[in-house]
Amino acid sequence: MTQLKRRLFILMGIFLTAVLMMSGQVKAAEYPEDTIHLVVPWKAGGGTDSIGRGIAEAIKEQGVNVVVDNISGAAGITGSIKVARSKPDGYTILMNGDTDILAALTFTEVPLSLDDFQYIGGFFSSPTWILSHKDSGITSMEQFLEEAKNNPGKMTLGSATPSGAQMIMASGIKGHTGIDFRIIPYQGGADLKKALLGNQVDAGIIHAPVLLTEAKAGVINVIGTGQSLEKITYEPLRSVATLNDIGIPISIGITRGIYVPKDTPQDVVDKLIEIVTQAASSSNFAAFGEKFGFAPTWIPGPEYETQMREDLKLFQEIKKKYIDN
Repeated sequence: MTQLKRRLFILMGIFLTAVLMMSGQVKAAEYPEDTIHLVVPWKAGGGTDSIGRGIAEAIKEQGVNVVVDNISGAAGITGSIKVARSKPDGYTILMNGDTDILAALTFTEVPLSLDDFQYIGGFFSSPTWILSHKDSGITSMEQFLEEAKNNPGKMTLGSATPSGAQMIMASGIKGHTGIDFRIIPYQGGADLKKALLGNQVDAGIIHAPVLLTEAKAGVINVIGTGQSLEKITYEPLRSVATLNDIGIPISIGITRGIYVPKDTPQDVVDKLIEIVTQAASSSNFAAFGEKFGFAPTWIPGPEYETQMREDLKLFQEIKKKYIDN
């Protein structure tokens, strides 16, 4: 090869490298140029769906085209798997509750793991709380436990699901305290709501803000909570004792967040973080939170992922120690 040809090859290589670098910059600058599909893995009309639509509207305010796709099935796992297996280009993203994913990984064998995602961040948190009917006379979790201690095997604590965060919390309370009460699993929040409103169960565990309206009206007592209620918009409930406050080392709630496939390019991830952070801190989304019952929050992706991995260990430990035995 002559020296002239060698120089031409070198120049062509430099030129092609520059073109590729410029095209990459253009691609990053253009994202998102197409419609983003925000997958909510639950039927339309539920709490997670409402929050998903709320954040989607806040994203649209930035001039980003986004549509909500409800892909329900297998307690939120069908849609979650679809996103994990989708093209990692930032145009198919998942909006789901952390404990919904963790419960599925704890109680069932599914072709999904926490390693299948990158975590954009958590933007809406609410505790899992413990409720009773006003006619039950129970006004605190400590009172419930004292009644259960004095009447072994008679007091009932309902769980909104037989295999979710609520069952983990109920089993953890029973196992940690060693107090004999009956855990009644229901097939969903709607069934437990009916039981609580009918005073058919002494207390029940369900994700807040379910039955907040009835709590405001004095029909339902909020007797305990898995996490602090400091973000609740109804101030009289902010002082309700957490399980940790009464000596039970369990912290359970639900944080809805955004996830993308694990191989999504970093420039796309960074842009999504920017978009979702701005949406979560917008005044319109704050107004949505006010109506829903809780002020929005923001947990950065790495912290959100760490929190989920720690909670998964807690779920698996409680299941192994108190449910499987």
